[in-house]
Amino acid sequence: MPEDATEHAGPPPEAPTALPAEAQSAPPAEAQSAPLPQSPSTPPTEAQSAPPTEAPSTPPTEAQAEAPAEAPPIPLSYGEPFDTGFALAEHHQLTPDLPAAQAVYAELLALAESIEDTPDVRLLRGHLLSDLGSVQLTATDLPGATDSVERALALVRGVASAPMGPRGRQLWLEVLLKTLLARAELLRRTGDLDEAQATADEAAALLPEFTDPEGLRGAEVGTARVHLLLDRSEWGAAEELASALLATSPAIEPHLLDCLGVICASTQRFELAEDYFARSEEGYRALGQTSGQQQLLSHRAYAAMRAGEFDRADRLYAEAAAVFERQGQFEDLAVCEQARAALAGWRGDTADARDLTASSLAHFERLGAAIAAADTMLMGARHAYERGDIDEMRRLAQGARDVYQERGVYERCAQVDLMLAKTLEDNLNRTDHGAHERTSLADALSLALPAALTLEAARYDFAGAHARSQWHQLADEAMQLAFRLAVRAGDQGLIFELVEHRCAGASLVLSRRDRTERADRTGHPEHPEHPEHPPVFPDAAMKTYPLDQAAEGSSTTPLALGGVAAEAAASVGLRVAPPPRILMSAETGRIALQQYIEAAEFRYHRRIVSEEEVPFWPPRTT
Repeated sequence: MPEDATEHAGPPPEAPTALPAEAQSAPPAEAQSAPLPQSPSTPPTEAQSAPPTEAPSTPPTEAQAEAPAEAPPIPLSYGEPFDTGFALAEHHQLTPDLPAAQAVYAELLALAESIEDTPDVRLLRGHLLSDLGSVQLTATDLPGATDSVERALALVRGVASAPMGPRGRQLWLEVLLKTLLARAELLRRTGDLDEAQATADEAAALLPEFTDPEGLRGAEVGTARVHLLLDRSEWGAAEELASALLATSPAIEPHLLDCLGVICASTQRFELAEDYFARSEEGYRALGQTSGQQQLLSHRAYAAMRAGEFDRADRLYAEAAAVFERQGQFEDLAVCEQARAALAGWRGDTADARDLTASSLAHFERLGAAIAAADTMLMGARHAYERGDIDEMRRLAQGARDVYQERGVYERCAQVDLMLAKTLEDNLNRTDHGAHERTSLADALSLALPAALTLEAARYDFAGAHARSQWHQLADEAMQLAFRLAVRAGDQGLIFELVEHRCAGASLVLSRRDRTERADRTGHPEHPEHPEHPPVFPDAAMKTYPLDQAAEGSSTTPLALGGVAAEAAASVGLRVAPPPRILMSAETGRIALQQYIEAAEFRYHRRIVSEEEVPFWPPRTT
């Protein structure tokens, strides 16, 4: 690529047939921001088309390069018919008319491939393929998007070493960032969360060099990270990051509000969820983004289903499904079918539930959406159990768990194990296991107790007291199952240790890094060994109380709170760490629930207790 190339890529003068005459006066559409979360446990989302906010171009001419630094920027351009084609395709995306947008990009790409091969032309082809891949993502054509995005990335990376001026470098960075964001979204949608995280991190590393006065690309990188946190069910971290982005990223405000609505619906805060959805709808309407408003139908349906408003949920899901089917958005349609299958099962309509589950699973498997397919398998497992088909239930549940384990979605692994434990308890209630009852109870406890500890520990991820409280209600159901099984087994020692663990309380903490060991994986290193990366989130206003200065090491130790005091601290919004380890034996160093805590931390990759140790026996007085 010559230093600030002096010629545009030389297209023939005639416009491609996909560009009608009225396109010459079509106003450029606004850039479509990063997508909303679309994990199988959340409603479907809008895929990222991510065209640039300015008309794209080749690197600037020498005359442009010699302009004074204070001169206003000269709009970049590929020339006609490409500029008009990009604008028209963006317009189709926001309408939305996805087949029309794909037709425009495909015709422009055919035209670009007929031009003599140069670095400028390869960048143009990469740009077109990147935008085409984003439209295919929106249309849930995941195989087509994979081909387009990977070809785009190869072309754009291939011209990285070509000579280019400052403006040409900015264009190259713009296209590379968009392509990496599209790839991260594609990998997320197909369930490869670790590789999606690595791609988002690669995009983030480019941001310091990229001129982004409105912060749009930075916000899109942040939103991609929010979606990955959602797919891992890390609700607290996702909410903090989305809220932080909301304060600094007005360009994608409707998307972030929509995302926060999904988070609140998933954590039982339904009034707040509806408030976010209403504000999001206003934003979509102001931007003229019809597709965003359509997505809100399914998101509100999801919230209604979580709130137990099944008739309203079914009506909204049916309405959303009709829209997605008409537009050919089959992944979004499959999510609606998945939810409607659950609703049919709750109504007792087993035939409808079975048909919808089969249709949803077929769509997900054809698209390669592995995690979404696993969610549908898990739903099928529940239906199989209700029909009394235990072998089918186990096959489907294990298949779903295998996918979750492979993809690193550990909270859902815990949910599968909890479901299996509940079925074991139900089976114990229905049938006489005779001499095998003790073995059956041990199996149920080995599943239920580590899963319950994991779900309980997840609440320490939340910054807000209300969010923690609502999640605690969900986690309590799991812990109640563990207590019931322990009581049924007559294991007095286990019951004692469960009570000690539940009454241990917690410690106030000053930094969110104390709550989880997974900060590095989410792309936000906040450890002392990374001083060049300051914390992404401000620490909450916390109070710590030094203990007696005569006590060894107490000057820097936060106050350990008992169970009631810890709940009180949480209720007013103070951050609390996981409970301490309850030391049961000074001689052996064994802690309460040790084997279950170790199993939980190994299976689900989450810290269950803090490093602090507290003896269960009272201190001696002299």
